[in-house]
Amino acid sequence: MTPRNTRIRAATRADFRRVAEIKVANWNDTYAALLEPAVLSRFLDVDQQEAHLAEQVADGGILLLVADDAVAGVVGFALTHVDARPEPWLESLHVVRACRGTGAGTALMRATAAELLARGRHTLALGVIEGNDAAAEFYDRLGATRAGREPATWAAGVWHEIFRWPDLRTLTIPPG
Repeated sequence: MTPRNTRIRAATRADFRRVAEIKVANWNDTYAALLEPAVLSRFLDVDQQEAHLAEQVADGGILLLVADDAVAGVVGFALTHVDARPEPWLESLHVVRACRGTGAGTALMRATAAELLARGRHTLALGVIEGNDAAAEFYDRLGATRAGREPATWAAGVWHEIFRWPDLRTLTIPPG
């Protein structure tokens, strides 16, 4: 269910700054206790994150959706590498702390699944940094399968647990 005043839409270039701000705030908030400061600090520069996002989108194969609240503006986003192999990879899902628990994250995941299905992609995977129990529980609630663990490619010594949906149709159907 989408929060009453929030709609999910494709991001535009005008959203990139806000997306970068949300990502930096959430990384600082969530990962300060889980990652070494030297690793974390590389992800806490808004200008750098905005530039990286622009590069990713320009390279293509990216699905970037935002949760746009009628009052607060963009309150969350989901970034997926659609053409990743062997299956699409959800790189980021972030919702501002004040809006967590409102359904924005679930709405972003359901919209991502629907868009991937429309593009002929039927599975999705993602990695949750070990220790991020709230995220792991969120993906469990959405019906993801735990598919093992592996080292993160972006930092030595960081591991993440892999979550998968072998059939995205299950994610597009609200429990009922």
